[in-house]
Amino acid sequence: MKTQLSIQERLKDLRVENGLTLEQLSQQTKIPASTLGSYESDDYKEIPHRNIFDLAKFYGVSADYLLGMTENRQLGNISISDLHLSDAALSLLKDRKLNTLLLSELITHEQFRKLMLDLEIYVDGLADMQVKSLNLAVETGRKILLKRHNPDEYNLQLNVLKASHLELNEYFSHVIDDDMHTIIRDIRNAHKGDIDSAPPKTVTEHFEEIIEKAESFAGTSKQKLAYIFSQFLKIKPTEKNIDDMADILGQSEILEPDAKKRRNSARQKRKKD
Repeated sequence: MKTQLSIQERLKDLRVENGLTLEQLSQQTKIPASTLGSYESDDYKEIPHRNIFDLAKFYGVSADYLLGMTENRQLGNISISDLHLSDAALSLLKDRKLNTLLLSELITHEQFRKLMLDLEIYVDGLADMQVKSLNLAVETGRKILLKRHNPDEYNLQLNVLKASHLELNEYFSHVIDDDMHTIIRDIRNAHKGDIDSAPPKTVTEHFEEIIEKAESFAGTSKQKLAYIFSQFLKIKPTEKNIDDMADILGQSEILEPDAKKRRNSARQKRKKD
């Protein structure tokens, strides 16, 4: 998810979005270019209230947005009553019981208005009468066909009429599901690779891939093992890194070859005798 922008970043982004140089912005706002440049630099200086208001007005954003007090550019002072949200909905948003960043992406998706329209049609029953009328016409046609021709159950016309019958709840469940699937698929794709997103491969798949690469890695058994460790620790497997890690692994008593262990054990036994 996005991180909050600093005041300097907000000011520079707005200027760049409007295709302005510092000199051009200075001409428009009557604020010296050097002063505007200092507002965007790392050694940021406090901005006088008058300049904040002038810049906010020029860019068409709220002063709260420039000061980093809100992520909303223009609607910082919107009345809660204008949103027509229930107390329960406001409580969920206020107490952060929902992922509001994800919610924002959901409702700003281009398909969201279609989703809401389909929900409104279904919830308010706006299409119920039309669907009932269509089903009545289909049923009338089916009865006429049965009465006049007495077809068997595999008759084409009879089965076309049967397939044309709409089940209201089932129909709208498919429509709404298609709307939601489009939205969540796009949002999911937009966040692939985010630091807080799940990795594309399972731990087992990742481990198997590393083992396969290690088997084809040219080197001694300890160098192959060093390669495996480098992959798990996300260390670049350069020749020097692998050699250094292999040397360290060579000092491990746990990783000693069985023959060497037996020799060391025999040597220690002779010393005791």
